[in-house]
Amino acid sequence: MPFIAPERALPTDGTSARLDERSWTVTAQAGHTGITFEAPVGPTVLLSTEAGERYVLPDDGSTSVVLTGSGVCWLLPRKPGTDEPAWHIAAVGEIELHSDGERRTVTVHAGSATLVAHRARPHADVDGAEFAIDLPGGDALADALAGFYWGTILPCVVERTTAADYPDRDGYVISTLADKYVGTYPDVDHEFQIKGRMAWGSRTDEDVVRRMLDLQLRLMREDPQQLWRDPCAVQPDGDREYHVRRNSLDNSQNAVMFLVTGNIEILESAWLYFARTKDTDWLRERIEDLEGAASCITDCMDRRGRLWSDVYYEDQVIKDGRETMAAALAANSFELLAALEDVLGRAEQAHSYREATGLLAAAVREPLPAGYWDDAAHRFVDWVDRSGKAHDHVHLLANVLPALFGHSDRTQTEHVLALVDRELDEFQRFPTFLAARVQDYTDDEIGDGGPYDLCAAGRYWCWDAAFWSWRGNGAMLRQQLETVAAQGAEDDYVMGERYDMNHVYYVDGSKWHGAAHYYEYPCVYAWVLFTEYLGVRPSLTADLLIAPRVVGCGTVKLGQIAYELTYRITQDTFELVNGASRTRSFELDLSALSDTGTQQAGASRTVVLAPGQSVRIALPGSAAAEGEDQA
Repeated sequence: MPFIAPERALPTDGTSARLDERSWTVTAQAGHTGITFEAPVGPTVLLSTEAGERYVLPDDGSTSVVLTGSGVCWLLPRKPGTDEPAWHIAAVGEIELHSDGERRTVTVHAGSATLVAHRARPHADVDGAEFAIDLPGGDALADALAGFYWGTILPCVVERTTAADYPDRDGYVISTLADKYVGTYPDVDHEFQIKGRMAWGSRTDEDVVRRMLDLQLRLMREDPQQLWRDPCAVQPDGDREYHVRRNSLDNSQNAVMFLVTGNIEILESAWLYFARTKDTDWLRERIEDLEGAASCITDCMDRRGRLWSDVYYEDQVIKDGRETMAAALAANSFELLAALEDVLGRAEQAHSYREATGLLAAAVREPLPAGYWDDAAHRFVDWVDRSGKAHDHVHLLANVLPALFGHSDRTQTEHVLALVDRELDEFQRFPTFLAARVQDYTDDEIGDGGPYDLCAAGRYWCWDAAFWSWRGNGAMLRQQLETVAAQGAEDDYVMGERYDMNHVYYVDGSKWHGAAHYYEYPCVYAWVLFTEYLGVRPSLTADLLIAPRVVGCGTVKLGQIAYELTYRITQDTFELVNGASRTRSFELDLSALSDTGTQQAGASRTVVLAPGQSVRIALPGSAAAEGEDQA
């Protein structure tokens, strides 16, 4: 897009000089100790640093506000689709934002500042690192990524704005920007809030994630019942909901909401954070807290390895018993915790968690009535209640997770794959519907708040996308991403909570129900795009695992500090360039780029690249010669 000079788009009392087609330097006038910029009302993001920690200070410009940051300020136009530029202002010094609801004034307390013009919603992270997705359909995917990040993911961080005076302000990230749900919700929402930020990969986003993790661990340590429960909610006044029960629609049943959900999630989140940062000091200081979180899970297991989890994720489906999805996720998280114990040389603890993984997985595989597998229907049931009754309306995650994690046996996996293919149209509503038979849920299964869980939500899509990535099906991932991106573009990248209930419940013509301007799809979209589709993943055994599932040829360039790489795909070759200023190791899994999409000999390898160095690899099954080039 054509960018106009800052003195026309961004009135200033400084003197500007052009550096290149997008960048200018602005110098304070003689005798002035700072520079002032003015702009119409719109989203603003300041950064602030306290004792080495980076904080985000977002403002939507709708009310009078004074914010003080340091080093970086972003000024965005009101609408994401406009041709007006966004401005990245960087300076060594304090930056103040004054907003009166109509105009913004930014004062930079420095002798000079650098301005960089971006699209209305920058294709860059909050630290200024840019990305480009030059693949078929990549422009729309990148626009949605940027729209969700600047419109939802960053504004949800209120640690130093709305939550500045809250008792639990560090790590306080909200889930909706438009509703009455003003608290932070560690028990479910933090999993996906964290995944979205880890996927973005900026140093600032990593700092936010660390504080979110530390908030949860502290809340579990402070559990008044000393059971290491992760609260469902923490309200602005400091009130915490450690234990929430809900009735069914007919008041005949009752269940605990998220009894072990947050405890299972934080083990995975901690693994992701450590695999990304390799911060051994952080891990060593918190490993006993993570073991405390795990203790809440093991306390809910019986001697047969069955996890009596009650409700997991779905806060309006009443599951007073043991749930297949919860057991599969718990087994996976224990395996991840064991890997973290290995890092610290804690062999006894690692062995214990691997034993727990084995017990949980074996119980999942076992047929009813003792286990979770329905031999007659050839699928895993959703849950078994405490009276021994199995409840099953063809639940998506109850079936794909045991296969994804390797907990099902070969025959069960074959049945699961056939089930998913058979029910594909129903499972891919929006994308990713909860269950194929949503109309069959009864009033003793649906919660008293209504059936809004029985539909498409980002939390289900996150794991369904992981399943399709495991199958090497990039075409499905691209279709899912494009579906969400198109809905986002239609709504200026502001998305609701639950989608596509209109065909069974809430038949009112609305595409979504639940909370408005919700965090879930924006965060999960980022995770699925970066991690599953583009395939840039954390690893314990390398700096990064690169496992693309992309469709077609092209180039991906990621400037974020977590990535700093470029890869190029042709019909025959894959080329990776290390864009960082240090030598790094990369695990490469190129199996999904082959014609068959299946693992082949030579498809996986580890390479070590110096700064600027590249490697070119023949794709499995191609005739291209393999070689290594210096960049």
